[in-house]
Amino acid sequence: MSLRDVGWSQQHPTKTLIDPDDGPVEVDVEMVPLIEALWAARHTTIMSCQDIGESILTGGTVLPEHLWDRNGAFYLGMAWLKVPADQGPRLMQIWEPLARQRRGEWLAQVPIEDGRLCGYASIHFPREQITRAADLLA
Repeated sequence: MSLRDVGWSQQHPTKTLIDPDDGPVEVDVEMVPLIEALWAARHTTIMSCQDIGESILTGGTVLPEHLWDRNGAFYLGMAWLKVPADQGPRLMQIWEPLARQRRGEWLAQVPIEDGRLCGYASIHFPREQITRAADLLA
């Protein structure tokens, strides 16, 4: 899936990739190797960002403006990947060596909406580890 969700706007330089399920999508250039590796390993991606903190601080997300400073500062320097919830645990197993190196900086969560777990997982991790995360999928 692409950034076609209402309220999101592109904040980083992008490259057009062909999503196997959705056709052409714009992907942040630093995320390209990871997204390509995920697709090659038959994972589905919903959204991604090479630095979600920067995107929040510049108004590129669906967060209300009064939350930009606090949330942007918290996530600054963090990449973000949104995947189907059932893929999250497997990906976190693959990336465990990276998460151990940066303990406390990797965050994977499945939000609760309307009293139920959502169908997606959000994975936040240090931007510097994007390429290494891609390498572990090969």
